[in-house]
Amino acid sequence: MEHVKPQSKLAGIAGFFTLSFAFSWLVWGAVLAFPFPDELLLPLIIFGAFGPTFAAIFLVQRYYSSEAKHEFWNRVISVRRIGWAWYLVIFLIFPAIYLLGYYIYSFFGGVQPPVESLFSGLETPADFLVFALIMLLGGPVAEELGWRGYVLDPLQKKYGSVMGSVVLGIIWILWHLPLFFIEGTSQNAKGFGVQFWSWSFQLIAISIIFTWVYNNTNRSILAAILLHLMANMSYPTDLEPMGELIFTAVRIVVILAIVLAWKRKVTPQSELAVA
Repeated sequence: MEHVKPQSKLAGIAGFFTLSFAFSWLVWGAVLAFPFPDELLLPLIIFGAFGPTFAAIFLVQRYYSSEAKHEFWNRVISVRRIGWAWYLVIFLIFPAIYLLGYYIYSFFGGVQPPVESLFSGLETPADFLVFALIMLLGGPVAEELGWRGYVLDPLQKKYGSVMGSVVLGIIWILWHLPLFFIEGTSQNAKGFGVQFWSWSFQLIAISIIFTWVYNNTNRSILAAILLHLMANMSYPTDLEPMGELIFTAVRIVVILAIVLAWKRKVTPQSELAVA
């Protein structure tokens, strides 16, 4: 089913981005402006991240037909839209990039963090449950109903699959900017040096990967949620400039392979027919 044409300018690309930014930046701006108790900071940061998803839900419920609403929510919850081979891609592509990057990095003296360090401080089942919930909500669920579920289709129709993904990746970077000024966030720890530019390229690269998977899983929003979760779980941290450069090179190779496959399989009738 094709993306439902907006009945209002608010339901278009610019309207969606305006609502997403307004909600997220207002919440994160409040975190910067007011001295909230420490125990409220993480919930507020996660709440602010729901801008894209809240914007999408509002616009879908306000402007979509009953049939289109049903399809939207089916794309969120249906596990059958995703073929088994694409489940493998979803769960393995980012860990593979992580391991390949560190394998190459090791030739230059880099050391991969031990697996147990990824779960440091998680000592009880309740700790793991809270960690899993934060990882799932604080990005995948908070963002993907909007980025991929709502706005990706019109961006692809307007700019094409690859360029639409790049445009979304750039918007995605800009949307995160307030987090770079909030102490305690991973973005604040990166600062605006080499890590910022490596992270920015990472967002554009994974935006292309997300579109590739999305187009091959019957426009599954669930696929995007799971892929976002794996991307967050497999992101290398605390790299020196050489490590950032190596991981950037690995991502370039991966997205070049995807884009080449895209161009070879695309047909004149439909740029989205990437089987």
